[in-house]
Amino acid sequence: MMRSLLLLLVLLQMAAVPLTAATRVFLCSRLEFTPALLDMLRRSFARTLGINDTIILQPLENTDNLARDASGSLILIEHGMDSSFLPAGYTAVNTHIDLVWVLVANLRTPGLPIERLLDGESFMVLLYELKKQAPDRYPWFESLNSKVTLRNFDVLFAASAGQETARNQPIASDSARTFWQEQDSIVYLYRAIEEHLLNPFSIEADLGLAMSVFEANDAMFVSQWVPAAFLDDERLCRENLGKVRLLPFPVQNNRRYPRIRLCLYSQATRSTVPAGPAVQVSDDRFIDLDYAADKEWIEKKSADRYDALIIGGF
Repeated sequence: MMRSLLLLLVLLQMAAVPLTAATRVFLCSRLEFTPALLDMLRRSFARTLGINDTIILQPLENTDNLARDASGSLILIEHGMDSSFLPAGYTAVNTHIDLVWVLVANLRTPGLPIERLLDGESFMVLLYELKKQAPDRYPWFESLNSKVTLRNFDVLFAASAGQETARNQPIASDSARTFWQEQDSIVYLYRAIEEHLLNPFSIEADLGLAMSVFEANDAMFVSQWVPAAFLDDERLCRENLGKVRLLPFPVQNNRRYPRIRLCLYSQATRSTVPAGPAVQVSDDRFIDLDYAADKEWIEKKSADRYDALIIGGF
């Protein structure tokens, strides 16, 4: 009898504790979603929708079972992806989250400008100075085993080359170029490794390892995807990334951030998703990535470009 009463009391207590509501969100994108990126995305998503539920983000590599698993869930799809795999009843909501590719700089980096942006030359000078101060350390780390990272560099170099041509800037001869003046992204990265500025283990690293190295203070610079909202909200940035500065990657005179957009889809019967603005204001700070062009480059060129980075001989 006593055991029955105790069991009844336990059950009553459990019933009195409200269960936490959870919102599950499937992610469909070519990005590598590290735990750090998922955490940043989770917080940004909650702020965008103004919800207090527990948010469960689930990256999808295979969409075959989405129709079976997605019932009642939200879906974020990278802009440009074919959305024909969506289950019946899902429609686009005028809500999105933008992610941008940035150079993350440790604020404790000696000589790092407080407000001024870095260009290619000042980044090189800063890397050399850091190497001089700590010869046994590499100041810069990258996730070069990521096909998306290699593509980002390719896009930035192409955009920067176009800007230099438009300005009629003279191009240094091969023999006179320092590594920051290289016109090819793979040659640039290879020479940075040769100069002992970029850690050679970057060639084998994915985004998760690169961020771990940076968080352990074993590098002062690393590239990373972050929500675009972090660029305009220093408090939000520090809450998620600590004492860092987010910069456009200093390729030549680049001042722009590669950007992708994750568009929200919901079942028509779901009423908890607020409608966002129907018209988005253009922003010249960004280079909007082309999903189809990027996928084609990754499928047809990334392997050869990666092999060139390993073999070298430029």
